[in-house]
Amino acid sequence: MAFSNSLCSHQSYASYNAKTQFNSFNRGCFYQPSSFKPHGLSSFHRKFQSSRTHLIRATASDSKTGRMQVEVVYDLEDKFNKLADEVDRDAGLSRLTLFSPCKINVFLRITGKRADGYHDLASLFHIIKALNLFRKKTGTDNYFWIHLDKMVPTGAGLGGGSSNAATALWAANQFSGCVATEKELQEWSGEIGSDIPFFFLHGAAYCTGRGEVVEDIPPPVPFDVPMVLIKPSEACSTAEVYKRFRLDQTSQIDPLTLLEKIRRNGISQEVCVNDLEPPAFEVLPSLKRLKQRIAAAGRGQYDAVFMSGSGSTIVGVGSPDPPQFVYDDDEYKNVFLSEANFITRSPNQWYAEPISTNAATSPTETSVQ
Repeated sequence: MAFSNSLCSHQSYASYNAKTQFNSFNRGCFYQPSSFKPHGLSSFHRKFQSSRTHLIRATASDSKTGRMQVEVVYDLEDKFNKLADEVDRDAGLSRLTLFSPCKINVFLRITGKRADGYHDLASLFHIIKALNLFRKKTGTDNYFWIHLDKMVPTGAGLGGGSSNAATALWAANQFSGCVATEKELQEWSGEIGSDIPFFFLHGAAYCTGRGEVVEDIPPPVPFDVPMVLIKPSEACSTAEVYKRFRLDQTSQIDPLTLLEKIRRNGISQEVCVNDLEPPAFEVLPSLKRLKQRIAAAGRGQYDAVFMSGSGSTIVGVGSPDPPQFVYDDDEYKNVFLSEANFITRSPNQWYAEPISTNAATSPTETSVQ
């Protein structure tokens, strides 16, 4: 397995169109248009939030005349919300609605092999692991009801699951009276996922080891740099990508040299090195073709085109607009699209959802305790 070095920075989704959209940044976090909603158990869980209206209708009619005489409408959502408000009035911190960002890898260098069998990068995580970890580390017996609106797909190379886990840890700590420091949360999170510690930083990071060794650095690029994220319907299996990875076929450039070039000159095609692209393109040949078509169609439009993580998201830096062929070709009718921008967070605050976000697609909803 391998050691990895990558650059991390926070990103955000922007708008959606008829197709699903998505965004990310180099081994970092970006704002994902999926909102994460952890709520304390004492709040009667939460206000019921859904795109669907839940009504129960009962009617009575005169069998002789056929005329309706009575109609009773029972609005479950309204009833649930009112009940939640009544419970919350007598509770402390009982509900939180939090934004769960994601990441992209501006560069990803695999620099060596590890003796413990870990790949020095990516992993997917469940937020349930994060809550179990929090209870184990703090000794608390608190349980939490969480409703997750999942809008970032799996198998994308954007760290959506890792972000959800980090958000769950941060929320559980808030509900428990901040019994742990953010530094402790960051250190603990490395036990369940290599990408999770990054989300406890504040804007950008240089990541080494399995990805869990993170160094907070000033944002290397402006927050207003536009990007577009394009993910085909097919996902890349991280295990299969690493299975085909060959250390002797990687780039030889020093990761610190890449970081310094980005600091001086911003993001360019030269610095967007991802050692996992060749094996990912073996696993999913159509992904290589997609990248090539985006690069060819976007000459003069994008400063760089590259794959994030172990795939299968292709990132175009310099413009929020995808090439026209993505809309025109039937082959790409089910791609996931999103504008993206870099974001950050203030100390002791979680990430705020960018106000420009406009999610037009229905999220995948998940509830856990």
